[in-house]
Amino acid sequence: MRNYCTARRTVCLLASLLAIATTSQAQVAYDQIEVGTTLTASGIALGLFSKPIPLPEGNWAVVNRSVVELPLTGGRSDSPSSTPRVSLTLRRLDRGDSPLFAMVVHFTPNSIPINWGNRPCTTDDPLGLVDNFNVNANAMLYACARSNALYNLRQIVKDAPTGPDNWFKAYLSGLAPHADELPNSAVAVDINSNKFRGKAMNITFLLRADANADVNPAYRQHLQTWMHDTGLRWMKVVNNDATDLPGPATYWASK
Repeated sequence: MRNYCTARRTVCLLASLLAIATTSQAQVAYDQIEVGTTLTASGIALGLFSKPIPLPEGNWAVVNRSVVELPLTGGRSDSPSSTPRVSLTLRRLDRGDSPLFAMVVHFTPNSIPINWGNRPCTTDDPLGLVDNFNVNANAMLYACARSNALYNLRQIVKDAPTGPDNWFKAYLSGLAPHADELPNSAVAVDINSNKFRGKAMNITFLLRADANADVNPAYRQHLQTWMHDTGLRWMKVVNNDATDLPGPATYWASK
């Protein structure tokens, strides 16, 4: 009887631990994500030996999902000729007063040794923000962050499904039914990072413009500070280190 009770307690304990783990680990496997899936800050699971891709707090509805094959060249004859890149457009369901209303996430889920061939982190927009994180194009862990202002966003999103801009068509068409809920003036903050012989990940944050960064130095610095901190965290994600990914504070709340 003693052995039976011990075994029973062990089974119960393991079941409890499994239930706790299942509850606390709410990541969704990347290959199980479809349009309509809701994601949380727990993020996107990439596999047994990869840390999940974290997301900012909130509930995020997937409004677009696509997979393209990136061609690979210069490998051995038995090397794969391509690797998939998954792209997800996420709409925040419980935004409240947060300026962050949508994101576009791209990632290569497979661990294939790739030299990504980066370019210098610069921008042609004299008013755009840029951050190279003190790394160059040949860095083992590369990152580049840029921002651009978006005006008349509601109409741009409404026109996205049939418009001429391929990026808007590919990634913002899923937001078209919700265009009237979006701010008309926004900021796109794009962070691109990859690791030599590792994964490549890109995230574009779409934020409500809480001020005009072109004429407001304090707001410009507010965005620059958040962009830099978020870029450093995104580099950790690419490097397979655990981190969270806080969204931006409203500008007026930060003053």
